[in-house]
Amino acid sequence: MRPWALLLLVLLTACRYTFLPLDPGRPAPLERPFLTARLEAQGEEALLLLRVQRLPRPGYLLLRWYREEELLQEKALFLEAPGLYRARFPLGAGYHRLVGLLEGVPLFQLDLGTPGLPDPDEEKDQGNR
Repeated sequence: MRPWALLLLVLLTACRYTFLPLDPGRPAPLERPFLTARLEAQGEEALLLLRVQRLPRPGYLLLRWYREEELLQEKALFLEAPGLYRARFPLGAGYHRLVGLLEGVPLFQLDLGTPGLPDPDEEKDQGNR
């Protein structure tokens, strides 16, 4: 056999798929919570309806209730497992906002009312002066 043919045979066998791929195993469970939240006005109260569908571990959900920019109330709701949870907050006139945080990470923001935004026509008039 010629030496160059032997060298070509050795090089071609090195290019073959000669190993089995590693088994990645099962994927790790998701560490993110999955929930849906709804805020309803009921007379002089606002009702939070919270459905937790996936929760990696029990923990406290911190609820911050605002009127415009003013913090009115903070509540901690202990989430044990997936299920339904409720919380009530005082509701007055104006724009209200509820922020939910789990382990310091914001999960949701719900609004009731219309925010008091500046009038864009008034800003234009002030810019022309």
